[in-house]
Amino acid sequence: MAILDVLEPQLVRLRARYAKTPLPRFLSWWGRELATFLPQRWRDALAEGREALLLHTDAGAIVVRREAGQGVADMGTIGLDQDADAQRTAFERLRGSIDEPMLRQFYCISPARTLRRTLSLPAAAEDNLRQVLSFEMDRQTPFKAEQVYFDYRVLGRDASGRQLHVDLVVMPRAQLDAELAPLANLATELDGVDCWQDVSTGRRLGINLLPAERRARRRNMRLRLNLALVAVAIVLALGVMGRTVTNRQQALESMTAEVQAAQEQAKQVAGLRKTLEETIDSANFLAQRKRSAIPMVLLLKDLTERLPDGTYLERLNVNEDGRIELQGLSDKAESLIAELQKSKVIMNPSFQGVIQPDPRLKKDRFNLVAQLKPYEPEKPAAAPADASAKQEDKHASAAGSQ
Repeated sequence: MAILDVLEPQLVRLRARYAKTPLPRFLSWWGRELATFLPQRWRDALAEGREALLLHTDAGAIVVRREAGQGVADMGTIGLDQDADAQRTAFERLRGSIDEPMLRQFYCISPARTLRRTLSLPAAAEDNLRQVLSFEMDRQTPFKAEQVYFDYRVLGRDASGRQLHVDLVVMPRAQLDAELAPLANLATELDGVDCWQDVSTGRRLGINLLPAERRARRRNMRLRLNLALVAVAIVLALGVMGRTVTNRQQALESMTAEVQAAQEQAKQVAGLRKTLEETIDSANFLAQRKRSAIPMVLLLKDLTERLPDGTYLERLNVNEDGRIELQGLSDKAESLIAELQKSKVIMNPSFQGVIQPDPRLKKDRFNLVAQLKPYEPEKPAAAPADASAKQEDKHASAAGSQ
């Protein structure tokens, strides 16, 4: 009770603010337009959620009607002259013919039993309209607020928006309690008490005179089941997301390990390739040095041909940079430079120091340095076939000139 008393003004205030916006009318129009595109069977299925039982008394019997999206249809009557068990059994039979566990039940009264007034109130009163109507009850009706059950409908606002038009429906508590007394034998709870707008067509006004504490407390099992399914779906989704993240993490770690292994292998291959290239370069360097170095046989042959008779060497030294050192004795030491300049193997011959005569051997001792020339190996002679081809070309050119 205390919770409802606290929440109800807040809910009324929220409903009032929501009603001021154009959103309710837009959503209602949009829903109707969308429903026209659905098959009739789907529209009927959606209308089942708005079904309700409408009860009222007429000629000593309780009349039961079924309200659905297609309209209102009579289901049957329950005589008030029957005993309580028979009334309860008949009602359960009618109620059981509708497969809707959350079926709402309303008791509808004749508009002649109610007092209706159309009031104009300041628009500022809309946020706390029920409390304002309670204060205005003894001024607008011959009753006090605690003597009646009442409800209201907001009809609209004036052009200026400062005045609020309200339809107030009032019924004395004693009369409504007397109206609801026959329903005690049905052992059922009501969701509300409405007022007929047209009893022949089953149209009702859309109010609820029943106090909140006397309304049915329904447990929406479908809602609970849906919420449970939503919770399970969320848990499963989180589990799947967590598992996906775990799998991706494991895959990332596996790929990282593979990449690291591949990088190590690449480093090893790069090291081996570098070693191989260095080995090849060293081999090529030695081969190149070998090819570019003048053979010692040629050097000795050339020196033998260039050095005159009466000259012999005591020391012959060839350095890695191609520098040659010659030491020896000669009868004609002063002519050695001229002879060595004619060599095809060495170049830049010169004496190092001075020529010293040796009185014992009666020869001149010399110390001479020179530099090896760059060596270019002789190209092999052309093959006979190439020679014959060149000869044929010469014959052909000669024939052409003739």
